[in-house]
Amino acid sequence: MEITKNAPTAARRTEWSLALLGGLKHGGEFTARERTVHVAAVGGAKLDHTDAELPAGPTHLVKAAVVGGAELAYPEGASAEVDAFSVLGGVDLTVPAGTTVEVRGFSLLGGRSQGVVGEPGGAVVKVRSYSLVGGVKVHQGS
Repeated sequence: MEITKNAPTAARRTEWSLALLGGLKHGGEFTARERTVHVAAVGGAKLDHTDAELPAGPTHLVKAAVVGGAELAYPEGASAEVDAFSVLGGVDLTVPAGTTVEVRGFSLLGGRSQGVVGEPGGAVVKVRSYSLVGGVKVHQGS
């Protein structure tokens, strides 16, 4: 069962998603909130902000799951912060060319890969990931 609270107006800044089993998925055209919080026993978060209407400042994703990771995609010029904790699962990011990605956190098992080159003054995606199994992967999109 998944409980998702979406705001009827753009005034709400945080979207909450709580699930025993199940993930959170957004893609296509939608209005992204400043902060998205997803908590699940089993289930990750898949957010594709490529065609989304983004807030003026950065978007924030907070994801906590026993099993489940986060898969995220950002458009040109996006600014984001990701804070993830997983017992099993990781974070998979796709960012446009020229995006600077800052990765911090702790992984007992699992690694971090970051094969992107940023530009001074360009968009920044900040990731803080804490996991027992899993890691962070950053991909550069087209």
